[in-house]
Amino acid sequence: MSRRGRPQKPLAEWNFRTFPVLFAFALGALLATLLYPVALIVFILSLFGVSFGVAHMLSRWLRERTVRQREAQADEAERERRALATRAAREREAEGAAPDRRRRRRRG
Repeated sequence: MSRRGRPQKPLAEWNFRTFPVLFAFALGALLATLLYPVALIVFILSLFGVSFGVAHMLSRWLRERTVRQREAQADEAERERRALATRAAREREAEGAAPDRRRRRRRG
């Protein structure tokens, strides 16, 4: 098939200034300086980058975990509220459908 007949794939856009790319670079630089000590400043910068990345991942994980827990608690409270509302509605319907019976007091 000719080139004119084929649809061309769009070129992939790469964003190298994202957290995963920069963290991988810092981790690679730290491992490189541990295996082959080049300069103290490279070691310090890579150590800073790796420690920042690990702190970022831990704080993000903790934040997402607490948000998930709060959402689960809110969902559970909503389910309980709806269950109580349906139970109360059923009781009201049952009271309305039941015949009124008057109790007589016995005099003794």
